[in-house]
Parts: sequence; structure tokens; C-alpha cells
Amino acid sequence: MTTRWVTIQKVSDLTGLPTTFFDERTGRSGRWPEGRVWKWFEGRKLIDSEALDSFIDQAECAPSTRGRKKAVHACPA
Repeated sequence: MTTRWVTIQKVSDLTGLPTTFFDERTGRSGRWPEGRVWKWFEGRKLIDSEALDSFIDQAECAPSTRGRKKAVHACPA
């Protein structure tokens, strides 16, 4: 069983991203919509882990330029 609403610290532990990443996106910048991805509950910000997954899956991202470089010459088979 997974917990749907988790604290910023817990989602940070689960994703490996720093808590400041979540604070910035749920703060004044409004990059993540309150009520859909996160909400206040008893004085704490909670992140909806299911909505966060959907939000990330649907977000447009630039292709990565990291990783292995293409080989100049093909390797003989």
C-alpha cells in the first residue's frame, strides 16, 4: 500500500530530490497547482504522490544531452 498524501520531506526521500525543489514549485512561483498536486493540511504542505507522478509524466521536457556520445564509427559485428 502506498500513501497518497505525503510530506515534503517524505516525497524528497522517495524521489531523491531536495526539499527545496518542492518548496520552490509549491511556493509563490505557482508552478505546481495547489489542490491538484499539493495542499495545506494542518499547517503542513502535503504532496499528492499520484498527482505528482501524473504531472511529471505529462510535463514537456527537453531531451537530455547527457549520456553516452554516439560512436563515430560503427563497431564491426
